[in-house]
Amino acid sequence: MNSKTLIAGLVAAFALNLCGGAADAACISDPPAQPDATFPAGTLTGKLVYHSYVNYGDGTSQLFLYDFSAHTLTQLSKSAWGITDPMNAVFSPDGKWLTFMGVSNDAWNVFMYQLGTRNLPVNMTNSTGTTRNEDPKFSADGKTLVFKQNGNVMQATLSYTSAGPVFTSVVSLSNAPAGGEYSMPFLAPDASAVYYATGTGANMGLMKRTIATGVTAVFDHPAGLQTYYPIVRADGMVFYARWKDSSQLDQIYEKTAAPASTPNQLALNDCVSNNSDPSPVSGTNYLFFSSTTAGGYQLYVGDVTTGQRWSLSQFGVNADTTKAKLGSSYYGGPAANQTMLLSQGHPASASASYNATLTPDKAFDGNTTTTRWDSPEGLGVDPQWLSVDLGAVKNISSIDLYWDAGALVYQIQTSNDNVNWTTIYATSTGVAWGHVTLPNLNGRGRYVRMYGTKRATPWGYSLDEMQVWGS
Repeated sequence: MNSKTLIAGLVAAFALNLCGGAADAACISDPPAQPDATFPAGTLTGKLVYHSYVNYGDGTSQLFLYDFSAHTLTQLSKSAWGITDPMNAVFSPDGKWLTFMGVSNDAWNVFMYQLGTRNLPVNMTNSTGTTRNEDPKFSADGKTLVFKQNGNVMQATLSYTSAGPVFTSVVSLSNAPAGGEYSMPFLAPDASAVYYATGTGANMGLMKRTIATGVTAVFDHPAGLQTYYPIVRADGMVFYARWKDSSQLDQIYEKTAAPASTPNQLALNDCVSNNSDPSPVSGTNYLFFSSTTAGGYQLYVGDVTTGQRWSLSQFGVNADTTKAKLGSSYYGGPAANQTMLLSQGHPASASASYNATLTPDKAFDGNTTTTRWDSPEGLGVDPQWLSVDLGAVKNISSIDLYWDAGALVYQIQTSNDNVNWTTIYATSTGVAWGHVTLPNLNGRGRYVRMYGTKRATPWGYSLDEMQVWGS
């Protein structure tokens, strides 16, 4: 190795060490916004939700939605909600719901709000007093929420009933020690791991925990540099905010899912301002974020690759300069093969029903607890089946069965014509009652049915709800 090569290597190593192991891109001091006319309007045609406040926790926070196609800016939150400081809203994968945090009953709670309706937000946690429920995020399939509860990372299974969404189970993913502070969780796209911040202040770092094994690895935790707010793009790339150096200015970094990989400081950062709350647009190089380049926090969209950035001022988003705009979330429409609930409210049929009130439509009405389909009881009545018409041929990825009285032996079958059936799942060890999830079905069809041949109880087959998921 010649002397020039050696010196260059030492300089590079020294620079890498200074930035806490990060391979820094060339950020720019006070970078200019790109001209409004060059805004990537052809790509960004979806909706953006964010919150705006004077100071955190001062009661001024409100939720806003900008629709890039309709060119409309709307304040979503209303005094009728009875929620103080709604913030950090995130779209569900199908774009129909928002989850957010806010104060109700003197406590931070997690809420869900159905867009396009006059329904009030649903308080999912119903805590009072000092309990804190914060930072909710949907899983990629929309079936669960992860959130922080009193310093612990929780995962809640969602069920959509006629009365609104409910949690059917809530479990801890992190088992934080007494006095621990785990926050801002975000699931990997395949839900195999959860990323979260640990600690407070300058000691805040990022962790990655494999859910099945509980193995936890340090994802990025440079000494003395606060690291927080992980967001995972659909391809698994992780974006987050971190102090650039001892100046304590927030910069946005990206990193692959491997904990040992090198962080990359994005070129869209303003070196002399705070840049935070990244919100990547899956399938593109664009990322929404907040920056103090123009004074207080304003919203921008940047190109992760080129470092170009556009202010959202042209859309009226940054008009009120007295308030910070933070916590953005973007929905661009259903992605290819996006997992969605396909069956709710669709036409249903059955081999028979126990009576005129326990009919097949009750198993697809969204109510998992108080309405149901029952088949006849007694000897010689098997087999019995329950079917739903999805309206078109769909890809079937999973099914949730909410048994009131179960099947010991049954099959899940699909059909394109309601005559010829293909079995995509079969078991001879079914349960007597309870919630059963059948994942990884890899089926396809317009019609989907549960075909029972042996009951698990003395009663008929009884399903409170049958949820078919797919795309």
